Amino acid sequence: MTVVTLTEAKERIMTTVAIRPLAVFRTDNPRQVDLVFAHTVVTQNKIRQVHEDYLGTFHRDNMHVARKVFQEHFDSFQQAA
Repeated sequence: MTVVTLTEAKERIMTTVAIRPLAVFRTDNPRQVDLVFAHTVVTQNKIRQVHEDYLGTFHRDNMHVARKVFQEHFDSFQQAA
């Protein structure tokens, strides 16, 4: 997995297409996420098992959903503090 900032994740997602999406997983840092290719065997297994840190699978055509999920992810850390 690649740990990136939320801004970097958005930039990378904007370069992907629906047939090559990226899966996003939470980290302990509210400003970072783990970003991986969604179609690998390991990632697909985590998604099927509803991994507790899974935030979603995104590409440039559903970037509006990614932005909302990232904001909710960040807000959840703020509320816990």
